[in-house]
Amino acid sequence: MTWTALAPLIGVLLGGIVSWLAQYALGRASERAEVRRNVRECAEARRSERLTHLIDFLSAVQEAERVAVDHYQHHLADEQWQARARQTVDRMWVAQKTIHMLCASEINEAARRLAFAVQNVIREGPSDPGEPQDEKIWAHIRPSRREFLDVVRDQLR
Repeated sequence: MTWTALAPLIGVLLGGIVSWLAQYALGRASERAEVRRNVRECAEARRSERLTHLIDFLSAVQEAERVAVDHYQHHLADEQWQARARQTVDRMWVAQKTIHMLCASEINEAARRLAFAVQNVIREGPSDPGEPQDEKIWAHIRPSRREFLDVVRDQLR
């Protein structure tokens, strides 16, 4: 008689425990999935931010190349050109420092080499004084630019 009275009580207790364990396991699995989703979203946001700054750096480098071409191909050297050159080189270096803060060291080093190549060609011109200067400027910068783009491509995969 006591077994018949205790059996339903034991069944209810076991059912409750099993139900609680199932809900607990489901909750933990849901929490882990949420954490993984948050990590993925954060990584994608960081990647997007890095890409934005890398594009800004390339834009600054491109403008600095134009400054060099204006000076050596079109023989501009007035105060307006000098102010533009300083402003452009400053913008390029600020963008490079942002890359230093946000990106892997390989990308940073490639960006520094590119920035130095551009800065040097603005200050000293291409090594060959013959015409056409624009092509010589681009040839001077091309290896550093290619290295930078290759490193960025490899890191962003």
